[in-house]
Amino acid sequence: MRIFYSIFPLLLLAVLSTGQTTQTEFGKNRVQYSDQFKEWSEYESRNFITYWYGDGRLVGQSVVQMAEYDFYEIQGILEHRMNDKIEIIVYTDLTDLKQSNIGSEEAFVNTGGQTKIVGNKMFVHYNGDHNDLRRQIREGVASVYLNAMLFGSNLQEIVQNAVMMNLPEWFKQGLISFVGQEWSTDLDNELRDLFQSGKYENFEEMADEHPQLAGHSLWHFISQHYGYSTVANLLYLTRINRSVESGFLYVLGNTYEKTVESWDAFFLERYENELKTFDATRQLSGKLKVKNKRKSPMTQLKISPDGTKIAYVINEIGRTKVYIQDLATGDRSLVHKEGFRNAIQATDYNYPLLAWNPNNMELGIIYEHRDKVFFTKYDFLTKDKTTEEMNAQFQRIYSMDYVNVNDLVFSAAVRGQSDLFLYYSQTRQSQRLTTDFWDDLDASFVQVNGQRGILFASNRPDSLNVRAPLDSILPITTFDIFYLNLDSVGFKTMGELVQVTHTPLANERAPVGIDNTWFSFLTDETGVVNRKTGYLEDYIHHFENIITFDDGTEMRMHADTVIAEKLDSVAYSKIASVKLDTIVKQRAINHFTTNYDRNIVEQHKARRNNRYVEMIYRDGVYDFYMREMDATKTAVPAFSGYQKQRVRILEMPVLEEEGTKPKTKLEEAGNEPIDVSDEPVEKLDTGKIDIDNYLFQSEFDDDEVPVQLDDDDDKTEEVKLDQSIVYKAVEEEDDSKKVHDFRSSRIIPYRLKFRTDFVTTQLDNGLLFDGLNTFAGVPQDFGYPPPGILLKANFKDLFEDYEFEGGIRVPTSFNGAEYFAYFYDKKKRLDKRYAVYRRRLRFTLDPAPPPIKYDNSTFLMQYQVRYPLDIYTSIRGSATLRFDKTVVLSSDQQTLEVPSQKTQRFGIKGEFVFDNTLDISLNIKNGTRYKIFAEMVKGFEVDLGQDFSFSANDGFMTVIGLDARHYQRVMKWSVLAGRLAGATSFGKEKILYMLGGTDSWLLPSFNDEIPLPTSGNFVYRSIATNARGFQMNARNGNSYAVFNAEFRMPVLRYLFRRSASNFVRNFQVIGFFDAGTAWEGINPFNETSPLNTWRDSNSNVDIEVNFFRDPIVFGYGGGVRTLLFGYFVRLDYAWGVDTRERQDPRLYFSIGMDF
Repeated sequence: MRIFYSIFPLLLLAVLSTGQTTQTEFGKNRVQYSDQFKEWSEYESRNFITYWYGDGRLVGQSVVQMAEYDFYEIQGILEHRMNDKIEIIVYTDLTDLKQSNIGSEEAFVNTGGQTKIVGNKMFVHYNGDHNDLRRQIREGVASVYLNAMLFGSNLQEIVQNAVMMNLPEWFKQGLISFVGQEWSTDLDNELRDLFQSGKYENFEEMADEHPQLAGHSLWHFISQHYGYSTVANLLYLTRINRSVESGFLYVLGNTYEKTVESWDAFFLERYENELKTFDATRQLSGKLKVKNKRKSPMTQLKISPDGTKIAYVINEIGRTKVYIQDLATGDRSLVHKEGFRNAIQATDYNYPLLAWNPNNMELGIIYEHRDKVFFTKYDFLTKDKTTEEMNAQFQRIYSMDYVNVNDLVFSAAVRGQSDLFLYYSQTRQSQRLTTDFWDDLDASFVQVNGQRGILFASNRPDSLNVRAPLDSILPITTFDIFYLNLDSVGFKTMGELVQVTHTPLANERAPVGIDNTWFSFLTDETGVVNRKTGYLEDYIHHFENIITFDDGTEMRMHADTVIAEKLDSVAYSKIASVKLDTIVKQRAINHFTTNYDRNIVEQHKARRNNRYVEMIYRDGVYDFYMREMDATKTAVPAFSGYQKQRVRILEMPVLEEEGTKPKTKLEEAGNEPIDVSDEPVEKLDTGKIDIDNYLFQSEFDDDEVPVQLDDDDDKTEEVKLDQSIVYKAVEEEDDSKKVHDFRSSRIIPYRLKFRTDFVTTQLDNGLLFDGLNTFAGVPQDFGYPPPGILLKANFKDLFEDYEFEGGIRVPTSFNGAEYFAYFYDKKKRLDKRYAVYRRRLRFTLDPAPPPIKYDNSTFLMQYQVRYPLDIYTSIRGSATLRFDKTVVLSSDQQTLEVPSQKTQRFGIKGEFVFDNTLDISLNIKNGTRYKIFAEMVKGFEVDLGQDFSFSANDGFMTVIGLDARHYQRVMKWSVLAGRLAGATSFGKEKILYMLGGTDSWLLPSFNDEIPLPTSGNFVYRSIATNARGFQMNARNGNSYAVFNAEFRMPVLRYLFRRSASNFVRNFQVIGFFDAGTAWEGINPFNETSPLNTWRDSNSNVDIEVNFFRDPIVFGYGGGVRTLLFGYFVRLDYAWGVDTRERQDPRLYFSIGMDF
């Protein structure tokens, strides 16, 4: 009995603190800045179930219609069918999407046996361009289909293929991108730049750094040279043979190596031939020196009105900085910064927006902070800023420009529609200029022929500016430039626009004014984005009859209309006079001024002089150029090989060169009233009017230069093809591709839907989860739980706002079981977690015969809250209740009389967590993570029986600690990892930390030579790892500190880049160094430490020997890591150094990831 009571506290109490092992919970966050996600709507169509929220109704409707519009085409490309409907979750912008909880789960510590249920869920966001929204939808549908094709559509197929199917990254990423859009001028420009950079010798090298682009170009090459049917055949045989090489050989009749050689030769020849026809941007003059060491993307290049300064944005994966640079001196100043580096989520390149005030003293900046839009005016003379929050109606602003010193023009999204707005900054009021479902972007203020106006890019089909609902026409055509006259009488009532360009095979963007006559814009009409300049001229659009009746009223009819046929006899008899009126409108005359071999990314022109700046992306770098603008300069445009093939397929003229048309002079037309009293109106001879010098145009705004086509109906249909998917003109649009009839009555509120996210069955010996770890050893040592069979399942709702997780682990010794369950509530910004845990274990202690058997049960309840400050940083708090009970199993009269022991404890913990790490590959991260925590634990006694009682005992403990880790990339795929961790416990009760060993050590051993403290009231035990080269308990005490450094190199990945084997890709060689100590008291170097004392006693003599042991121990060595049978296994061979003596080497075999 004496033995029992002396060891009992150490047997039943568990570790409640964190940081003692390397398997510490960190994790990133999703931050919900508003409650707009409260109510979701659901719409079910033939093949999709679409969800949207709040003001996203119009975006949701267009997603439904575009998804159904392209569904069967994608099915035809992949030649696959699915029985289940695909679920699409729609967000109104990228910021809202980033607030979603979807995909926010942490990577699992142990991947062995985990089966991810491949779902049919995808999400998209609107960025002002329905063509890009369509691309997202197509890529999402393709991704769902590919998962079903390659990995199966039911659980059995998924389990079979998850281990056996290891595809290179370029295969799937490239194919998804290919289905999204077969090819484009932007992709062609990017690939051209990579080929001509000379950095890559073959496809494999390019695919390593640019898997999506390289894979996309290869699929594009295959489809054009072998036919579209080969795409589906390749997918099918790749799945059947579980080998990319076999698929290429059987389908294409060529080996994979020969195919990529042909790919390389094809594009190399194409781009080398283009060099002969384009002007080399490498030789351009006027290059500006701009500091950008990291080669980060640069946006919003704007030149000041006097042409002496430029402003621009450098966007380093989310951390944006606005600079103003003096063009004379090259000096620059940082005027605004926002955000942080975010490699986890998609980078938002829309914000900030810049515009120079015409007063040449202020720079306007529009940026977004925590889902709110702000407008800042920066005075670069006084360095002062004034900031105001924009009206919440603006979901997102896409462009801005100053109209005068106080007013601006925006292109912005309101209720899911991209339209134009005038913004009056003094009153903070706005005026809507367009109201329709067409996309209006790149708004720029111009003065043309002495009148104020706005040039903007839009995918509207004509110049009619009418209020139009989204119905049977989808806004998925190419972008043209339009002009809106602000000084016209009718612009406030949605008057007619001037269509500056009409190019069904090209996109025009980024218009800017040059002077009072000329303007400029960018076009990809030749396959490379170059500049065109143009001006507006007046021309006679048509003639109208002004009919005056006897009562003075008037009406207008087209001159070609027979009046008698449109009016009844009574009205016709009341006509007093008819006169002919000339309707004059404006049109644009445009011509090319550049013929560059690289895309012009952005351009801007100074208002007060002739200077302009342009941005060109070449050799992976954004270069700025400044020169004098010559609007009359002309360039002979050359065509890229890609554009030539597009135009040839469509059998269209190579170029509609608007600049070659002669300028038509406006001639006066007769407007004298015609007397109808003596001659019937129907005999009115309009032929007397000289119309030989007039240019007539259809009232439907047909092309000014008609496309020369044969009288073949099929070719006419080809010209009318939807060009938003480039290069697909080979296939005609058939009658089956119709716009879905959207019915508002089918919209219903969303209700919670839960589904299985993953199911795990694996062999496991780890401590189950942070904060609920239990002590599972005998008094003299601490050991991990014996390997057991862990069954775990996870269930989430559609939006992953709510999550259930539960499981059971049965040890292989079958002497107990562990059960646990979680519930997560992440609907709002404050995340909540509820957890319960129960463990029952039977074990035997046999210090003296007969052995004593014990039955120990533990029950815990935990409530945790997490308040995210941003995606990387959070403050966390938790409260834990713990109930323990130990019963001595009766085997004789003595054990029958031993009373059961019960303890109850309550603990609270606070944590500050930062984690910006990015998983590069398995067990290899980049970035930094750390946690600072403090915990308090208090014992109490409660009796819930008939005689209820409650009392608080004297036991109280406080724990504080730190765990910080940094991962530095080395040689692309390798990493140098460092960790510093430590903790201390104090109070009337303490934790005994035992240093030594490694996490999840399968065959642990304990050092009996290091004495355990005989005082200090230690009630908890925990291990402090890593300290390889030693057994557990190399040092012990109520405090510990460890330092670990590892260099991890996936050596076989460097040697066999094309290998798809999990073993090869994840085989890592590591070198490591560990240092650590654990001590009792304040000073680890205290000479009176129990570490430096050895005691022995018998009936006659008590012996005490004092000697010196270095409190700090070191370990070093090497090891290997790999994924074997679905488990990440670790093998380390280490030497320990204790008190300057090297110990015998030790071998460690363990499972699970490193720190």
